[in-house]
Amino acid sequence: MIRTTILSLALVSTSNAEAFGFNDITFWAGTGSNRAALVVDWKDQKSPPALAWGFRFDGTATGEDMLRAIVTSDPLVFAKIASFSFGTALVGLGYDTNRNGLPLSDGTSWPVDGWLVGQPSDGATAIEDQDRYGEGWNTGYWSYWVSSGSTLGSWTAAQTGLSGRILADQSWDGLSFAPGFVGFVPDDPVAAPEPGLLVGLGVLTWSVMRSRSQRSPRLFPKASGQGAMKS
Repeated sequence: MIRTTILSLALVSTSNAEAFGFNDITFWAGTGSNRAALVVDWKDQKSPPALAWGFRFDGTATGEDMLRAIVTSDPLVFAKIASFSFGTALVGLGYDTNRNGLPLSDGTSWPVDGWLVGQPSDGATAIEDQDRYGEGWNTGYWSYWVSSGSTLGSWTAAQTGLSGRILADQSWDGLSFAPGFVGFVPDDPVAAPEPGLLVGLGVLTWSVMRSRSQRSPRLFPKASGQGAMKS
């Protein structure tokens, strides 16, 4: 309980008087001169409602590139992916809030990097109350939204999926879980904490965070970078 409380204190949002922007992001994946951001909202009534990560890149990069870079860089993030001829689809996305693995109700076994590719699936939930996970294919889906600018503005529905989404400097991508196929834009996010911040607060040690391979196995989430429709 104490550690969870400290983690909650680490997830401090910016003032409501100011729009959330790239300078508020603390966890960055990738390298390069261009910046993009990913906002994830599980619509699970938990606080904070949404988290944001940053992605740096040069040249051409897609929404799938950004999601994969974040999943494989942040040991707390897990993604369940389905792969098709048209590209990648997000099935499930999770966050290991209490930092002890992400066990799912369907017994998913996560790979070391947290990026699980398999078949479409439905209904798995996080076993531990603190963790966050959303999964859907026939009963719901991850709606996909886009925006742009140095600060987060209004969202619009993406017109392509993760694989077809071409990022630009100051791109914002939003993934918002839509159970029952009722999709809403992501809520205002707070910055996902970087491991160094947690260490500084005494919540984690590098021995805990240094490798996914030394954590409890992950469960399988699907990544479907879809907008108002599946991609």
